[in-house]
Amino acid sequence: MSYTFSKKYLFAAAPQTTRGHSVKLGADPKGKNFLYTNGRTVIIRDIEHPEIASAYTEHSCQVTVARYSPSGFYICSGDVNGNIRIWDTTQEEHILKSEYRPLSDRINDIQWDAESKRIIVVGDGKEKFGHAFLFDTGSSVGNITGHSKVINACTIRSKRPFRAVTCSDDMTVNFYNGVPYKFARSHNNLHTGFVQDVSFSPNGDLFASAGSDGKIFLYDGSTGDVKCELSTSADNHKGGIYSLNWSPDSTQILTSSGDCTVKLWDIESQSVKTTFNIGGNVNDQQLGNLWQNDWLLSVSLGGNINYLDKNTGSISKVLKGHVKGITSICKTEKSETFFTGSYDGRICKWDDSTVGEASYVEGAGHSNQIQSMACTSSTIETISMDNSNKSIDISSNTFTGSSINFEGLPKTVVSNKNNDLIVATSSEIVVIKNKSVASKLSVTYEANTVDVSPDNTEVAVGAADNKVYFYSFDGTNLTPKDTLEQNRGAITAIKYSPNGELIAVADTNRAIYVFDVKERSLKYNQWVFHTARVNSINWSEDGLHAVSTSLDTNVIVWSIEKPMKKIQIKNAHQENSTGAVFLNNNTIASVGQDACIRVWDLQY
Repeated sequence: MSYTFSKKYLFAAAPQTTRGHSVKLGADPKGKNFLYTNGRTVIIRDIEHPEIASAYTEHSCQVTVARYSPSGFYICSGDVNGNIRIWDTTQEEHILKSEYRPLSDRINDIQWDAESKRIIVVGDGKEKFGHAFLFDTGSSVGNITGHSKVINACTIRSKRPFRAVTCSDDMTVNFYNGVPYKFARSHNNLHTGFVQDVSFSPNGDLFASAGSDGKIFLYDGSTGDVKCELSTSADNHKGGIYSLNWSPDSTQILTSSGDCTVKLWDIESQSVKTTFNIGGNVNDQQLGNLWQNDWLLSVSLGGNINYLDKNTGSISKVLKGHVKGITSICKTEKSETFFTGSYDGRICKWDDSTVGEASYVEGAGHSNQIQSMACTSSTIETISMDNSNKSIDISSNTFTGSSINFEGLPKTVVSNKNNDLIVATSSEIVVIKNKSVASKLSVTYEANTVDVSPDNTEVAVGAADNKVYFYSFDGTNLTPKDTLEQNRGAITAIKYSPNGELIAVADTNRAIYVFDVKERSLKYNQWVFHTARVNSINWSEDGLHAVSTSLDTNVIVWSIEKPMKKIQIKNAHQENSTGAVFLNNNTIASVGQDACIRVWDLQY
């Protein structure tokens, strides 16, 4: 049989957020999906079954916004360098239609006109802050002028005669006649703070603006005249408003605010109909929203996507995930449930009973990057760049409260069959028994990684001086034995096979050598197909295969029985593939710098 792989799941990253900046969610004209961005990735998620997701990864720098064309056949996405890419939505390959650079700096918003022919792009730039053009040729269809600072959002009327509106950090709302679009009038005396969002109603009769001053204004859609201020009602937002969206029937508006609430406004009575209270801390500030058919979504600063129930005024569902790059992954012993830890200290649990749904580990966690995680019979043990080890109770998904601090930077943690921990820090090897330090061994080299043999008699330490140091282990103390000196780069990962007969050693020189543990002899040296530093290596339960991840973004599954055979998953993650584990002998889960988890089926 051939060595092949197939995509099984993508557990998507959460939206990337910046405090004080609006998050743009893209609506699907067919009502099935919604769009958001994280890093260099555009995430396309099914709105009803959000565990179904796909990603577009062709941008070369951070993507800021993505929008469907009204026809539903194309998506236009823009990035921080002013590039936009227009690409096909109907095929899995997402074929590129065209690519332009309308602005010289960050793109903040993109809008298609109702005919799916013209696009207005706004943001930051040196010569101009906005550009209107034909999507297929790139030729200009007017001038977006009249602003003196970065434009935050734009909107186009859905019926003829076309009109366009932009809003900016210069506290003005500008109105344009089209097509071609040219400046008609400006409202510069209404908002007293940055204007964050503007939006035409679906029927084109009205448009609304909202800003950091907490004010909402309604305007006539064809003339641009001010109709009224909505935000004069008593239960208005107490903070800046970052996003507004209209209901499909143009009778209501949904607004998201920094006061941690989302409000539903009735246009006719000019009053608040429903207030959704999301939470009380900074991460619950609301930065973006979406109203698509009967679905109401709002995005929190912490990256959560909240599904709102307008009938009860409550949150019906919360989508959770990583916002920053994932640095560590660890599978539980008895099931396919696994935990992932990221660069910002967040740890998520991915339960095998609810595919694609993450839950955060509750309690006082880490304040810095998760370095490594290990599984014991009832806990997940974590170490972090905050120089501490903490325990997570698997069943309750909370931190137990026990914490051990280290003198040096902890690099790797492993557990043995007695639930003891061995931690490699930059200057010592620490043995932890029953939540307290049992022994410490100071070392002269810089330790990078550690593993303990399955029979619990030997510990191997991979060092920055290209050597592997072996120690005999009596359950508490470590005694030096011998070394392996065959690797040509600093050791980055080391793993005993499940039966303890082999040990795989990976290094910065992109090689993985497999040694016979008893003989200390080189058994396999064919595992050299990475093109950059190897980040991790893990064995399957049956010991017949190993999976490695690398800075070259690839994930490779190696075979013991056929050392020349491999399954190479190229560009598995953007920028860096940081870790992978076997969920079972034929399935792996990999994580990377793109904050996504990908699950792959393997065929040998």
